[in-house]
Amino acid sequence: MRIWTVFLLAAQGFLLGAEWKAARKMPAPEAHQAAAADKDFVYAITSRAVAKYDRKTGQRVAVSTGAARHLNSGFFWKGKLLCAHSNYPLKPERSEIKVLDVGSMKLTTFKDFGNAGGSLTWVLRKDGHWWCNFALYGADNPKTFLAKYDDQWRELARWTYPEKVISQLGRHSLSGGIWRGNELWVTGHDDPVAFRLRLPNAGKVLEYAGKHFIPFTGQGFAHDPVTGGLIGISRAKRQIIFATRKVKPLRLRVLCYNIHHAEGIDRKLDVPRIARVILSVKPDLVALQEVDQKTKRTMGVNQTAELARLTKMNGVFGANIDFQGGHYGNAVLSRFPIARHKNHHLPNVDSGEQRGVLETIIELPDKRTVLLLATHLDHRRPDQERLASAKFINGLMANRDAMPAILAGDLNDVSGSPTLKEFSKLWTRTNAKIMPTVPVTKPRRQIDFILMRPAARWKVIETKVLDEAVASDHRAIFAVIELLE
Repeated sequence: MRIWTVFLLAAQGFLLGAEWKAARKMPAPEAHQAAAADKDFVYAITSRAVAKYDRKTGQRVAVSTGAARHLNSGFFWKGKLLCAHSNYPLKPERSEIKVLDVGSMKLTTFKDFGNAGGSLTWVLRKDGHWWCNFALYGADNPKTFLAKYDDQWRELARWTYPEKVISQLGRHSLSGGIWRGNELWVTGHDDPVAFRLRLPNAGKVLEYAGKHFIPFTGQGFAHDPVTGGLIGISRAKRQIIFATRKVKPLRLRVLCYNIHHAEGIDRKLDVPRIARVILSVKPDLVALQEVDQKTKRTMGVNQTAELARLTKMNGVFGANIDFQGGHYGNAVLSRFPIARHKNHHLPNVDSGEQRGVLETIIELPDKRTVLLLATHLDHRRPDQERLASAKFINGLMANRDAMPAILAGDLNDVSGSPTLKEFSKLWTRTNAKIMPTVPVTKPRRQIDFILMRPAARWKVIETKVLDEAVASDHRAIFAVIELLE
């Protein structure tokens, strides 16, 4: 790092309490452009090839074959490594996405952009779309842009970068990018800085949200799915660098509750009673099932909005069924801001009741984000629909290995079932021992669960079933969990 850069960062208070530190350094002669990782290997990317290293031993096990001129950042998608590729510094620019089969180590072309107006430096997949950065250099640096594509590679939108970022790049441009929650983190060429950006509500310039000191000098970087941290390179020392940060564990109180449209077993419709049950454990996050929105049977009340008002929490609703002039589905309440939400309809087998999973991104007080999924699976036998739904929900986690996530809901199945076995491929339950939640008067089976992933990011402090047997036909399950990183 240049002396003046260190001075500038220190003057800004940027180095004080720097979060990201080098946890491990691995020699790799190919550490020239970028690094990437899966669970077993790390990959050093140079302009013309990708080298594969055993992440435990640090030994190189293979080098890619196939033509390449100027590779850049790598990103894992469906078990394959996608690498940005261009003909830089030739003119006119030509850009491609190269794909590396990590088994055969064969490098081939995945997508040819031709002349897209810049040199491709990274490609990412998020929210069902492709995100590609095309860099321009020198005086043209302000024209560097981020493009969003659909699966047919039709451009949907593009944004340029704020002057606050561009002005710090010098003659080089942006080399690396990752999505971290709802923020796009980008790196330049030489400085150990990751700029945090957000999509604007309006306009065509990305919003500046801050920056982090990172222990590697720009270039391409990626998420590490094992540690939840970052992986980058030192071009000067030809090293792969694993970066982690030490943060205080954040304790979250999570409640999962099938509220039976607020009708208790005493046949009374009582939303305030449901609110009192929720408040009894002072939760931070709540996943609700069987929630009505402006239906005739519940007197036209928007139950999500009313529960949010009574609990003084933020609330969002996911409609799965049109019912009695309103809607029926799942809801989430949060003590913290809900950055965004999206409702997904689950696979429907044999024209049964439409089920869904409500996806929410929660912004935590320490600026981290957590994914909360609230769901309610089909109750019918056999279990084809529940199993299909479990596979669908697991599929939502593709390329989100590093993101802390919570799944809470009425799964309508028990421990040891194919449904729970499918979830166990990705998720860990907060309770190892069975904690019955139904029937509400004398519970014998647990069908309501709180799950979390990745396991290394979480610690379970407490799990219990609430001792309340009137307000709904389910008992609520509650967990206190700590987000470790």
